[in-house]
Amino acid sequence: MAQANLSVDQASALIGLVYDSALEPSQWQSLTERLGALCPGHVAAVVTFEDTRWVSSHVPTLPDDAQGDLIRDLTDEVHAGTVEQPNDLNDALFSRQPLALGTLYATHRIFSDAEFRSFEGYKSTMAPIGAGHWTGAHFSIAEGRRAAIMLVENDFDLAPKDRDLSANLIALIASHMIRAARFARALGMARDAAKTYSGFIDAIALPMLVLSKDRHFQMANSLGQRMLDAGQLLHLDSAERVSLAYPEAEKMFVKAITAAEEDRGPHAIQVDAEDATIALCVCPYRPALAFASDVDRKMFEGQHLFVVLVGARPVGAISLKLIQDAFGLTQREAEVCRGLLKGAKPSELAVDMDKSEKTIRNQIQSVHMKVGVKSTRDLTDVLSVFRSVGAMYATPGGETSK
Repeated sequence: MAQANLSVDQASALIGLVYDSALEPSQWQSLTERLGALCPGHVAAVVTFEDTRWVSSHVPTLPDDAQGDLIRDLTDEVHAGTVEQPNDLNDALFSRQPLALGTLYATHRIFSDAEFRSFEGYKSTMAPIGAGHWTGAHFSIAEGRRAAIMLVENDFDLAPKDRDLSANLIALIASHMIRAARFARALGMARDAAKTYSGFIDAIALPMLVLSKDRHFQMANSLGQRMLDAGQLLHLDSAERVSLAYPEAEKMFVKAITAAEEDRGPHAIQVDAEDATIALCVCPYRPALAFASDVDRKMFEGQHLFVVLVGARPVGAISLKLIQDAFGLTQREAEVCRGLLKGAKPSELAVDMDKSEKTIRNQIQSVHMKVGVKSTRDLTDVLSVFRSVGAMYATPGGETSK
């Protein structure tokens, strides 16, 4: 990884600042201030877009002069939607370098200076405020909206511009901003849930993901994140969209999201894994945004988001992969766990698995610790929640992948 011409300690401190800044009351304030200080002649900003239209900018410090007044006036007009924004610059940009989460964009590498300044998009919204070439990366994308961290050259500032430094800095922090934004979003959701449900959502042992209509991943609880990291049942594709590990179920998944959007109700599908059937429920989710940052409000106000709950059918075996991914168990621990759920005793499991009873008891203790319970009875109660997905939302004749 590039260290952005910084020492290892400086690079580590900058990465740490990304995560701290994501949780600030004025999100990204400290980070953008630091980036601006590291790159003389640049303005650091977090910018949100809808399709190719600039929606808002979050700039920590503006020049205390005529340029600052110009930027404030233009920003106010953009927020009010009264500025004409030609699409030619963004259309050309994304035709040459497709839109992707975390990808580095540097306009000076994509366009010649003459071509860049010939675009109507540059002339109408950038040139009047002294905004020149920029380097940036998107850290959030959802249903046509996107948020990016950008270092914009200030053409009114005659200081030399270190373009390699700005590119290295953005490359260094881009992936961390994606993670930090998701973490801050999940924390806000947990606070909202705690206020409404006294922490019920966080306490429930059920993997949960939140995604946009186009399946772009937005956040997850700890069990859901662990499942994505394991990647056996659910994973993120190259475009950061949530996908199933079973291609035959992908169309059903998309169909369930579309149906949930249309009738604003829950829709379930069942996926036949190798050893058991997995149940997924898709429910509309509209965050209150009470704890959301200004950037997330711009991203998600009026958006259709969906919660995906992962569980099992009301009867039958629970998938080993589901148990393994959700709680971070080894394959052997998952097998012991499922044996306990069937009512097997440690001595019986030892015979079935050709292991000593002491080994089995050690594995049981490890399962209890990872799941967060103290007894097999508690373990059964926790895992019974997985069956609630199938029991609550299963419908006669519902879709099942084969």
